[in-house]
Amino acid sequence: MMTMSIFILDFFVIGNEQALAETHTYDGKSPTYNNCASSAVTKDKKWIDSVSYVELKFSTTCKTAWAKVTVTRPAVYNHDADARIIRSTDGKAYTCASSGGNGVVNKGQTSCYTPMVYDFDPRKAQAQGIHAIPNSDAYKKAVTIWF
Repeated sequence: MMTMSIFILDFFVIGNEQALAETHTYDGKSPTYNNCASSAVTKDKKWIDSVSYVELKFSTTCKTAWAKVTVTRPAVYNHDADARIIRSTDGKAYTCASSGGNGVVNKGQTSCYTPMVYDFDPRKAQAQGIHAIPNSDAYKKAVTIWF
């Protein structure tokens, strides 16, 4: 399997236009910070393949967003799946491996989540997910709506 860090550069692209980086209290914090996860709703869910999906989570209290990827059976490989959250206004992005996330999906695990980005209007966020293709160095991927 290729290393996840190399793949992230290939898959998780932001686009050509970026504004100056924003700094918000909730950026990079775990969804458990200030109990943000307790008011979480799923704004979109996309299947990556027949056994994995990515969700765009949003805290109605904290006005934050994060990505969560789930594999419906225990992962077969280390670095089996990963998620990424990205903010539209400045391109700020985090993966499950970022500080505040809970690490990529490794063998035997079933999910991971990213840290949060502040996501109050006019900001929007998108969740992106990848899942390893068995016996390959490639990954399947899916992206949610912007919210």
